[in-house]
Order: sequence, then structure tokens, then C-alpha cells
Amino acid sequence: MPEGDTLAGVARRLQPLVGRVPAIAAPQPRHAPLRIPERLAGRAVEAVEAHGKHLVIRFAGGLVLHSHLRMSGRWEIGPPGGATRRPRERAWLVVATDEVEGLLFNGPVLELLTPAQARLHPALGRLGPDVLDAGFDAGRAVAIARRGPAEQTVADVLLDQRVLAGVGNVWKSEALFDRRLDPWTRAADLDDAALGDLLGRAAAMMRAHVASGAARRPVRVYGRANRPCPACGTRLRARAQGDEGRRTFWCPACQPPLRPVPRRGSPPSA
Repeated sequence: MPEGDTLAGVARRLQPLVGRVPAIAAPQPRHAPLRIPERLAGRAVEAVEAHGKHLVIRFAGGLVLHSHLRMSGRWEIGPPGGATRRPRERAWLVVATDEVEGLLFNGPVLELLTPAQARLHPALGRLGPDVLDAGFDAGRAVAIARRGPAEQTVADVLLDQRVLAGVGNVWKSEALFDRRLDPWTRAADLDDAALGDLLGRAAAMMRAHVASGAARRPVRVYGRANRPCPACGTRLRARAQGDEGRRTFWCPACQPPLRPVPRRGSPPSA
């Protein structure tokens, strides 16, 4: 799934839209009832923003174009009329000026919101602090996390967009490895300082990646199951975790259980 760093890159590349009146098309028939091109005709773009995994394009008059890529969506951005990896007629949305063109493919969430709908949106209105904000406050994220279920694991907390917006499965595994924390540790078993350190580190790692401009993420454990740990050489493990069964990658030697007592949903022994 694209994470906050991916969407930040999309927003940055679409900045030439700001102040312009773009040409807009919605080739996919499923979006015809939304009348996106008709409702946005003649309106200038006022802002292109990423918040966590969400992309928001604000238009004059208050209309908001909101998209979320989830697992399958992709943005392709380049010069107008340029080559695309996917057939143009399959795009869900095309936004273009004479400087830049953005094509959205397979985005499960694409909606045009009025100002009132944007304010009351069930997802946008519940997002936690954005990990890519320069003023990200780990203490605030910890306070939000403490309102969650007592059995919530640290991995669950990292993926909870109400706690901090933008972290996905890749940075979840990488941050837990960086802090040598067993992914099945209950958040309640960490004090505020330790939990804040984890959340702050996840944010710092993502900001560093965005600042580097690198296309590929510098992964150490994600996607490397059965390969040697880069720190100790132990075979890395992977297992589904949480209600959605997202795969977590970890080193059983570097990230031992915090407590020796069995816990429901604990990973198998190495």
C-alpha cells in the first residue's frame, strides 16, 4: 500500500496545478454519476495537499477532490500527453495543464466533496498528526494512542491513522526493527517515553526518506523474510498481524518479546 511518503511525493509533483484552471477528465464510467469534470469546469486549483495517505486537491469555491490509493491505486505524473504505463482510457481521473498531467488509476476512493462534506468526512476528520509535518508532535500521538484498546499492539498503533497519519506496513516493520521492539508488544506495556520514541522515530525515518529524494525505501527487514538479519544474521520472520492480517517482518533475536509470559496472538518461537 502506498504510504505517506508516496503521497507527499505526488502532492509535490502536482504543485504546478496550483493557481491554474486544469482540464479534467474522468474516463471510467463508474465515476460518471459524480460529474467531476462538469462540476470543476472553470475552477482554479487553490491547493494540492497530502495528509497521511490521503490526497486532497482544493478548488476555488470550496470543492475538494479527495482520493486514497489503498492497495491498488497509483498516480502517474508527467508532461501533458506523455507516455503512461497503463492505458489512458483506464484512468479514473486526469488532471492536466500545459505544465503537468496527473492520471489516477485504480484508486478505490475518489470523491468530490462540498466544504461541509469535507469538514464532516469520516476519514479526513479523524486523521491523527501527519508524520511528515515538520511540527509532528509525538506526545500528542501518544495521548491519542492511550485512548485505544488495552490489548492494542505497538504494530497496531503505528498503523492506526487516527493516532498518526501516514505510516503503512513498510515503515511499521522498519520502525519496530529500528527500535528493537517485538511487534506483538502491547502499547500499554510501554511507558509514554518509550511509545513516543517509537512513534517519533517512525516519523523521522519517513521524513528522512522524503528529504533524500530516493525512489526506493531503504528497507532492512520489510519483504526480507527468511533472509539474514542485517544486524545479527538471524533468519528474519514474517507473519500476518492485526484484524486486517497485514504482514509484519521482524528479527526474533533483535526484537525479543518484552515479557516471557504467553500472549494471545504472540508470534511462534524462532
